[in-house]
Amino acid sequence: MQIPFFGLYEKVQLILTNKIEEFHYYGYDSITEQDLWKYCIDKVWRKRDVQNMRLHELTAGIFGATASEVLSYMQIKDFKRNELNLKLSNEELQGLFHPLKE
Repeated sequence: MQIPFFGLYEKVQLILTNKIEEFHYYGYDSITEQDLWKYCIDKVWRKRDVQNMRLHELTAGIFGATASEVLSYMQIKDFKRNELNLKLSNEELQGLFHPLKE
């Protein structure tokens, strides 16, 4: 996976690691540094020129992220990705929407 804005990512990697450790402490083990970074770029800073942001702005965005926000973002991204790859036949769709009664 290619990391967007890799130069900035390297500058705040310690902060990302710290936030991920916090998430893991509370039991959110599935979130990685790359997931958090992608969330911040796509959601927290989506209307900003990330390349020209100051370090304290990047830090505030990372520390302000919550595990539930990041997980929701990840689930929606996975759903959209799987939705594009999901090709069911009419028979399979009928089985999903009208299951057989026992």
